[in-house]
Amino acid sequence: MNKAGNFDAFKRRIRIGVEEHLVRVFSKYPDTEVSRVAKYAVMGGGHRWRPILAVAAGEIFHHDAFHICMPGACGVELVHAASLLLDDLPSTDNAQVRHGKPCAHLVFPRWAVDMAPAFLVNMSYAISLDNPMVSYERRVTAALEVSQAGLDMSEGQEIDITQPIEDDDHLLRCYRLKTGALYAAAAKADAILCGANEDEALLLYECGMNLGLSYQFLDDVADVVAGVEETGKHSGMDADKRTAVDLFGIDGAKARVGRFKQDALSKLKQFGPEADRLRSLVRDASWAPI
Repeated sequence: MNKAGNFDAFKRRIRIGVEEHLVRVFSKYPDTEVSRVAKYAVMGGGHRWRPILAVAAGEIFHHDAFHICMPGACGVELVHAASLLLDDLPSTDNAQVRHGKPCAHLVFPRWAVDMAPAFLVNMSYAISLDNPMVSYERRVTAALEVSQAGLDMSEGQEIDITQPIEDDDHLLRCYRLKTGALYAAAAKADAILCGANEDEALLLYECGMNLGLSYQFLDDVADVVAGVEETGKHSGMDADKRTAVDLFGIDGAKARVGRFKQDALSKLKQFGPEADRLRSLVRDASWAPI
């Protein structure tokens, strides 16, 4: 069976691998209130699109990408979990449900929730850099990519909160920073870990960026048409923000998703069947139930 044909099995393997790797990593840390918040935020939920993207990008360049990329893939997921904790706080979205369960600030002391994002980000760098399968130089280069994504996400979240969004250019800048950057870093960093050169890594960056934009536009649609059962969170959370649906309507937002996906696929033209799982991911990723 070709790589595209067994994509469902590939997704399951990555999701199981992420859970198992994170269980081992968390077992090395003291069982504190902050670490319990971190575990609550990252374990047992989510589509794991970013780790799946990381491994799919890596296997273009190395047959054992699953083992090479797993620390970095988990690292990216930890950064993502940190961003969701911050998104859900009363000072930002004041969300009530995430991944089908109460948000962390409704379950744990607020001081521990406030500290947990920093714990998750530092944990991300620790596990990503502690990867003996990869040269020191490539580990550092990959970590710097994720670091830049974190800085971009902070800027994007500020734009999202303060809402100086007047047109599609402003919206795309916000979404490239707050969502696309981490997708792009996941693809580029793990391609680098598996041996990609600078030009190849850049193609994977742009592929990941377009995938992230497509997901964010779909998320905007989901906020209007879906609910907890489909997405694991309440709808209507973006009612006070300008989103892709506000600017383009539901059908217009969906049409732009198709364009982003085609742009992502165009970055993979120079690669052969070794990129088929990544092509499948680009076509498959959405908020729909797993």
